[in-house]
Amino acid sequence: MMRLVPMLAALALAAGCSYVTKPWITPGVTLVGIRPAQMTAQRQTFIVILNVNNPNDRTLPIKGATYNLRLEGHEIASAAGSLDEQIPPFDEGVVDVEVNTNLIDLLGTVPTLAVSGGEWSYEISGVLELANGYLPVPFRYRGEVEAARITSRLLR
Repeated sequence: MMRLVPMLAALALAAGCSYVTKPWITPGVTLVGIRPAQMTAQRQTFIVILNVNNPNDRTLPIKGATYNLRLEGHEIASAAGSLDEQIPPFDEGVVDVEVNTNLIDLLGTVPTLAVSGGEWSYEISGVLELANGYLPVPFRYRGEVEAARITSRLLR
């Protein structure tokens, strides 16, 4: 009986540790929209609005993100920043990420995209940095977004 108690305690501890270190299922990340935040000759700041879907059985504690955003094969933005977002288990949340672009790159890309209209293909890839010592979660998604929705927000 005396040997059984320590073995059961060790087994319970191991089971608890395996839950804590259980790998994350990659969250779904989709582009909701883009809106201008600050526009100067030296710096153009946009807010990229992302929908993050958490397919995990525990809260997704996002403390930062790095990512690349491409529209129609053109790199629009690369960014890294701190966040403080908690996406509940089996739920989703909207995350606003500030990005800076280069006016020269933007002027070369946006007019070409604006003329094409219709649906634009996008690809967003990056890494979500998680709080509490969890390993980073990489993601890569492709989809379509309505061009008029993006350009109307850019032109406001």
